[in-house]
Amino acid sequence: MITKPDAKIIFLKQTRVGVSELIRLAVQQSAKGCVVNPGDKFDAFQVDTTVPEGPVLVTDSTKFVFAG
Repeated sequence: MITKPDAKIIFLKQTRVGVSELIRLAVQQSAKGCVVNPGDKFDAFQVDTTVPEGPVLVTDSTKFVFAG
């Protein structure tokens, strides 16, 4: 089984206007435990960049940076 590195930081771009803090919290909760790649979409956000680069596993210690 190939394992993915744990995500340190995920940068997300907002894809629609008027997004509440509640949606941001929901995105964080739904992403935990998932492997994400740049370009993946979560509700009103798209994964822009990950640290480290490439597919990463979102954990409880992953920091989310929301832009836009």
